Amino acid sequence: MLNNDQPDKDATLKKILGLFERVLIYILILMMVGVLVLAAVELGYYLVNNIVNSDFMLIDLDALMDLFGLFLLVLIGIELLDTIKIYLRDNVVHVEVVVLVAIIALARKVVILKIEDLSGELILGIAALIVALGVTYYLIKKSGLMACRMNEKGRDE
Repeated sequence: MLNNDQPDKDATLKKILGLFERVLIYILILMMVGVLVLAAVELGYYLVNNIVNSDFMLIDLDALMDLFGLFLLVLIGIELLDTIKIYLRDNVVHVEVVVLVAIIALARKVVILKIEDLSGELILGIAALIVALGVTYYLIKKSGLMACRMNEKGRDE
């Protein structure tokens, strides 16, 4: 004897999991907005504090590098928020945006590093990462692969 209510249970389970996923994504969006607001306020505070405490309204070079790092951190957060919103709307992970976030994160790291304190191997490793991400971004743009749809099992198609 076949169990005819199995498709109904599967459909109900998919609806519950889909609702759970959407609620979780909305929570992530709210948390990301909160983090971005706090990061922007900290960036503004740090900028004003450095200008007020500087000579002739000139910011020290180390403080300027820290400001650039904070600015890039806010940009990373904005890109991540955009990725989450797109996933909520389309149920698609945009590979281009993820690689772009990685490029911005690596650029932030390069900006805040003190290159004179690093070993040659570490500098070569960072250079290899920059080249790899640049080539990846170029290939994504050239091939037209912008998004990766997720099927019901969570695997990319």
